[in-house]
Amino acid sequence: MHQQQLPFALDFPSEFQREYVAFVQQVRNVQALMTEVERFVLEHNKPELARFLQRYLPIPQLYLEQVQSQLGETDISALGGVERAAAQQALLALNSSTIVGELEQFSIDLRNWAEQAFEDEDAAHHHLDEAIQLRWQIIAHSIFYTIILGIIISLYTSRAIATPIQNLTHVARRVTQESNFELQAEVKTQDEVGVLAVSLNQLIQRVNALLKEQKAEQATRLLENEKMSSLGQMLAGVAHEINNPVNFIYGNLIHADEYIRDLLEILELYQEKVPDPPSEIRDRTEELEIEFLIEDLPNLVNSMQVGADRVRQIVLSLKNFSRLDDTEPHPVNVQECIESTLLILNNRIKKGIQIACQYGNTPPIPGYTGLLYQVFMNIISNAIDALLELPESRDKQIKITTECQQPEWLVIRIADNGMGISPENQAKIYDAFFTTKPRGVGTGLGLAISYQIIVEKHNGKLTCDSQVDEGTEFTIFLPLHPTAENVSPATPANYSTC
Repeated sequence: MHQQQLPFALDFPSEFQREYVAFVQQVRNVQALMTEVERFVLEHNKPELARFLQRYLPIPQLYLEQVQSQLGETDISALGGVERAAAQQALLALNSSTIVGELEQFSIDLRNWAEQAFEDEDAAHHHLDEAIQLRWQIIAHSIFYTIILGIIISLYTSRAIATPIQNLTHVARRVTQESNFELQAEVKTQDEVGVLAVSLNQLIQRVNALLKEQKAEQATRLLENEKMSSLGQMLAGVAHEINNPVNFIYGNLIHADEYIRDLLEILELYQEKVPDPPSEIRDRTEELEIEFLIEDLPNLVNSMQVGADRVRQIVLSLKNFSRLDDTEPHPVNVQECIESTLLILNNRIKKGIQIACQYGNTPPIPGYTGLLYQVFMNIISNAIDALLELPESRDKQIKITTECQQPEWLVIRIADNGMGISPENQAKIYDAFFTTKPRGVGTGLGLAISYQIIVEKHNGKLTCDSQVDEGTEFTIFLPLHPTAENVSPATPANYSTC
């Protein structure tokens, strides 16, 4: 626009100068824009736009140079009328030149490029909107399919995990409900669930083994109890059968002793009154050694009384020992129990073993006589077995003491000076079937049964203190005053205390 106003502005120098400056500035702006477009073409590889620039890039500069060549260094304000008219004709002639045609074509092409650019921009915006819409559709579909896939994976995973666990739970429930420890869970995988199944199977197998051991132990205990019950019945029967004739003998020995003493008095009186008997009587008297008979016959009767009395004591011990099936506690004299046990074991004690008993002032306690006999028998028998393993040259002693520990316990200590028990075996001495004795000597049930009798039946305590090569001491704690539920109503509760 400014180059078209230049010829008409020659009549007004100031206006011409302003239009000329604006024209030059417009050319510079066009060149700057084309330079930026050229940089854009180089960066984005636009061949058509490159050809456009190659054709029109020099045109603005050529047109500017032609305008400047027409004007030269002329001072517009100093031109006369003819010169000004000539300048106008020159500028007007320039407007119809080839370069101006190129400029007009440049303007037309540039307008076309602009329209195309706007169309491309609109298309780009349209594609952008479509892309944005497609993006949201993709995001929505991705989220939807991700959720669906997540649900499918979670269902599959839950089934893959839950189903084996449910199977394990089913097996465990059947095991507990049916008490069928032969069941085993199926192991299909080697993952954590598979490890859990293997662990459950091992646990079931272990419980099954323990139950079998427990059943075997119970069967053995039942057999042992049955044997002890049968033994008790047999001992009671034998004691009863022996006791009657022994009482008959013991009772008649008293009268026999009186009769013999009477006869001896008559014999002494006869010898005193008849100092010189007939020869036949004197010969028979010398043949019978009447003086020896008079001296030995009382001793003979006395020894018979001692033997009969010992038989009575043994029978009484057997009767007490046979009371294994007592259902109710009753007063028990612990000292008598120990003495009766030692009497029954007398044949074993004679083998070079010394027994030292030190009894305190202990009252009767509520308990089960036959079971306490069994405890004392087991512990003292074990002590004897331990001492019999010692060399003959070594002293063998069993020390038994009883005392009261106010206000709760009656304490019985049974100690031997045998080889002792190793620490690792001390932790197992109360386990059923555990024994260190040779095969056929012990069953391994003695101390287990004794522990059960003292702890469970009498609500007491049984402890062991042993040192290797020094000996072993078992300590039995029996309650002096058991709780009411452990005492029969018929049992007196007001025993004397220490």
